[in-house]
Amino acid sequence: MKIVSIAILGKKNNPLYVYVSNEENKRKFEYIIHTSLDFFEEKVPLISPLSKKSTQNQNDMYLGHLFPTEDYKVYGYLTNTNYKLVCIIDDSEIKEQEMKTLLNNLHTILVDTICNPFYITDEPITSKTFHLKILDLIGKK
Repeated sequence: MKIVSIAILGKKNNPLYVYVSNEENKRKFEYIIHTSLDFFEEKVPLISPLSKKSTQNQNDMYLGHLFPTEDYKVYGYLTNTNYKLVCIIDDSEIKEQEMKTLLNNLHTILVDTICNPFYITDEPITSKTFHLKILDLIGKK
């Protein structure tokens, strides 16, 4: 599994943090991330506590495989505070549990950053420490 992009989107779908492994394809990944928002909206009613069709445990915020592209697979995770985590990997095989663990760890890093009293809510995350933790998480450090 090779992670090519990670994005954290705010409550208003604004990008808070975007990591891309290849700057040449940055626009392509931004487009894929933007497209993933449609799939979040599609899957959210299925995990809503008010939904009678609920297919997931209410505490499970992992949405799983959102959609494939020609070269990549896109996975999503929705926090209980409505932040969206998007992970784009190359089109290789991956165990669902591995991706779920990765996104849970990403969520933990995000929570640690948001709980910082100097962080301004819904502003882009510019912390070097946060970026280093992301690189460490995906094995690029």
